[in-house]
Amino acid sequence: MEVALILLPIFAYLVVRRGLDYRAAVRADTVRLLEEALRNPAVDRATIESLAHQLTGRRSPRDGGLGSWSAMVLAVGWIALFVGTALVVAGGMVVGDQDLLIGGIVVGTTGFGLVTWPFALRELEARRQPQ
Repeated sequence: MEVALILLPIFAYLVVRRGLDYRAAVRADTVRLLEEALRNPAVDRATIESLAHQLTGRRSPRDGGLGSWSAMVLAVGWIALFVGTALVVAGGMVVGDQDLLIGGIVVGTTGFGLVTWPFALRELEARRQPQ
């Protein structure tokens, strides 16, 4: 029993150390591959920024990626788009109910606008001239 109490911490240390060494080796391999890719002269600017993000974890200020508010606008837009589509279908199925059909068109159009808005902002930011 005493031998087990001595060998258990040693075994745990070896397992943890082996895992840390493996992670360090994988990380070093990844960094080496990314450095080689960044040295390639045929790589375009967007790929270089993507690889630099993988190396550092930081995005370029002009990257224009979807932030948390844009993701929320996108989610609300998708929900509105599908609710609007369902309302248009329901308005078409119920004969004589123009309010449901018009409401579906308004909600669906608003949802489409909300879905495309973050992407339009990102494209405008990407095309903006540096000052």
